[in-house]
Amino acid sequence: MEKMAAPEVSNSDRGRRVLIVDDNVALAENIAEILALTGYIGEIAASAEEAIPRALSGNITFIITDFRLPGLNGVQLIQRLRGQGRDFHAVLISAYSDEGTLSAARDAGVDDFIPKPLDFARLTETLGRLAS
Repeated sequence: MEKMAAPEVSNSDRGRRVLIVDDNVALAENIAEILALTGYIGEIAASAEEAIPRALSGNITFIITDFRLPGLNGVQLIQRLRGQGRDFHAVLISAYSDEGTLSAARDAGVDDFIPKPLDFARLTETLGRLAS
């Protein structure tokens, strides 16, 4: 799979950068396109392992991650980045919303959980709420 280069960051972009982590690249691209309509700048990673260096080196304000990923899952990704001292808002998306997943997400510091299929209006509303 071709990796997307990180967009250049200007001062006006700060607070609008979103890292979207999902092995369903078509869905991640759809999320990025919809968020772009409301002024966010999306970057896509297909795995937690691909997302970690991007999150550590970029000015990421939001991470939207699927729970089920190859390798580390979305909650483990958030835990790893928080353990590195990164400050960001985290939104977990998943078709699986059992109590164990939700509990692990809360413990990892996930700000919100949005079930799949995604409600894009709720997603943009959530980012706006977290940004304020």
